[in-house]
Amino acid sequence: MTKGPTKNPTPPRTRRGVIYDPIDPREFNHLSLTYCCEQCSHFDPASESCTIGYSAALHRRELQLKNYELSGRMAFCRYMEID
Repeated sequence: MTKGPTKNPTPPRTRRGVIYDPIDPREFNHLSLTYCCEQCSHFDPASESCTIGYSAALHRRELQLKNYELSGRMAFCRYMEID
């Protein structure tokens, strides 16, 4: 007894990357946006890390401002807590 053609297994899902949201320059200049780890309650300045375990590398102030200047977009953390 022969089996029919075997299906290729579905490849594992790739993890989605960081979402960069567009920011209107007028909003960036006139509103007090919370956009970086240093403004979040979950950020520990002593260890320069997130206290709930997320990577702080892409959400730090210096990189956020650089990304905004180059592309007009920022990577907002979806778990940010404002003091």
